[in-house]
Amino acid sequence: MGYGLKSLCCVIASGCILASGCATVDMTEVALTKPETIAKSTDVNVVQRAATKLYTAFTNKGFVAKTSRNKMRTAAMTLLKGLNKSTLNTKLDYASSVTSSEILKNDMILATRYVEQTHQAAEIYLAMAPGDNSLRKELGHLEKALLASGEAGRSFTAAQKRFDSSESLELLASYNQSIQSLRTVTDAFGQRVRSDVMTSDNGETNS
Repeated sequence: MGYGLKSLCCVIASGCILASGCATVDMTEVALTKPETIAKSTDVNVVQRAATKLYTAFTNKGFVAKTSRNKMRTAAMTLLKGLNKSTLNTKLDYASSVTSSEILKNDMILATRYVEQTHQAAEIYLAMAPGDNSLRKELGHLEKALLASGEAGRSFTAAQKRFDSSESLELLASYNQSIQSLRTVTDAFGQRVRSDVMTSDNGETNS
């Protein structure tokens, strides 16, 4: 009886060891596959996601008016080359609808956060994207986000004149600086796309 109990204990102990070993193997496999999973998640696609969130938030908050994608891209290229002198959309005048300086300040802080997040996502993606990756889709999303940011900036500027204060002026300056950073990284995406096109054209000519 004692021997049987002892044997049973040995079997249980052996089972525990085997179970522990299996668990270790499973955890190792999880650890090995985790970076690949993260890479796939990152690739779907941080730039497009950040730019879309920015544009959606800006239109929902009324910072910019909804317009066609083609108009967005055309005006975004103007932004890359210099200041866009177009007037505010008369159908949705954010500047005259803001009811207090506190709302304006909060809106500028929120907008700055979205622009900075988009800029950071774009910088990281550009640095990590393989050289043979086409960035056309990302560039299109960034151009759209850049235009929305620029239009919102004009809205904030007009609203700031109604609630003139040193704090709102500083927030506006910070927002404009974030736009400049987004413009810089968008231009870098544009240069990469143009370079890819030139390389492709040269390859076809040589062949």
